[in-house]
Amino acid sequence: MKKRITLGMAGIMIISILAGCGNQSYLMDEKYSDYVKLCGYKGIEATKVTFDITDEEIEEAVNAGMYEFVTYDPVKDRGAEIGDYANIDYMATIDGEENEDYSGEGEDIVIGEGYIYPEVEDVLKGMKTGEKKTVEVELTEDYADEEEIGKKATVEVTLNEISVEKFPEYNDSFVKENLNYDSVAAYEESVKQDLIDEKSTEYKYAAIGEIIDFLLNNSQFNGYPDELYEKCKEDYENNNEYNASMYGMEIDEYMDLFGLDEETVKQEILDSVNTELIIGAIAQAEKIECSKDEITKFVEEIYEDYEYESPEEFLEDYSEEEVGYEIIYEKVLDFLYENAKYIEITEKEYNEQLEAEEAEEFDIEEEETQE
Repeated sequence: MKKRITLGMAGIMIISILAGCGNQSYLMDEKYSDYVKLCGYKGIEATKVTFDITDEEIEEAVNAGMYEFVTYDPVKDRGAEIGDYANIDYMATIDGEENEDYSGEGEDIVIGEGYIYPEVEDVLKGMKTGEKKTVEVELTEDYADEEEIGKKATVEVTLNEISVEKFPEYNDSFVKENLNYDSVAAYEESVKQDLIDEKSTEYKYAAIGEIIDFLLNNSQFNGYPDELYEKCKEDYENNNEYNASMYGMEIDEYMDLFGLDEETVKQEILDSVNTELIIGAIAQAEKIECSKDEITKFVEEIYEDYEYESPEEFLEDYSEEEVGYEIIYEKVLDFLYENAKYIEITEKEYNEQLEAEEAEEFDIEEEETQE
C-alpha cells in the first residue's frame, strides 16, 4: 500500500485553472473575502522554540539507524534470560474456556520489557527452545478489557525460539562500507543536521498552528460555499477511515477511541472549511500563485517518498491542479510564518508547557467522566 499524501492542511482540493502558461491561482472560482473578514494576519504572535542538539540525541539517532544492520542470533545452548528475544505461542483459558483474544501464536517479545503478562515473563526465564509450561495469571488493566479485569487465566506457553540481538561494530570502516560516509565524525555531523532540520520543521509547524488558531478565533466568517463544505466533509471522513484502517479498527471503534462525537466532528469540519477560506483569502490578497515549473519540481522531489515509481505515476493519483493548490497553500503558510512576531522560549520550557496542557486536558476529561 502506498503512503497516503494529504494535500493542504484540510486535504481538500477545489480548483479553478486559469488560462495561460505563467503563474496560476489554483483556488476556488470564488472571492474568498465574501466569506471571511480577516483579522490582521501580519505580526501575529507565535512561539519560537530555541534548541540545541545534544550528544545524547545524536547517539540515540545513530543507535536507531543501526537497527537496520542488526542481526538476531539463535540461542540453543541455554535457557531464556532477561533481554533475550523470544518467539512464543500462548493460549489463555478464562472461566474454563480457551480465549483467543488473550492468546497469541508466533509472537516475538523481549523478555523483561512487559510485552506480555508478568507471570508469563517470569516462567519464560530459564525455559529452553521447544519447552512448554503452564502458569496462572491475573488479568490487570494493562492486559485486559474492563469486564475481564481481576479474573484469573491459565496460560499455556510454548517457547519456539530464543535469539539475541547483535549489533555490528560501529567504526569508520562500517560507515564507509554501509553508509557512504568517510568517517564516524562525518556521519554523526550528518545525523546532527538531520535532527536540526526535523526539529526546525516541527517547531515551525507548531508556530503555524498557533497562527492559524489565532486567525480562526479572530476572523469573522460569513457562511461558505456548499461545495467547499462537502469537499471538506468528504476528506475528513476519508482521513478517518484511512487512519482507522492503519490502527486495524472499524471506523466506529476509531471514532470512539478518539472522542469524535457528532459535535466534535461538526466543529472539526467547520474549522477545516474556515481554514481553507483563510488561506484562499490571503492568497488572493497577497497575489500568491505558482507556476507549472514549480509543480514539476515539487512532484520530482516527493514522488519517491510516497512510494511511486515515477512522477507520472504520482500524477495519476494527484493532478497538477491538486499539486498547484498544495504549493500555494504552503506558500501562504510560509508567508504567515515569515511575517509573524515571535516570543522565544527554550525547548525545555516548551515541553513543560505541553505537559501542563496535557495534564489539564486529562483532568478535565476525568471530571467530565465522573459527572
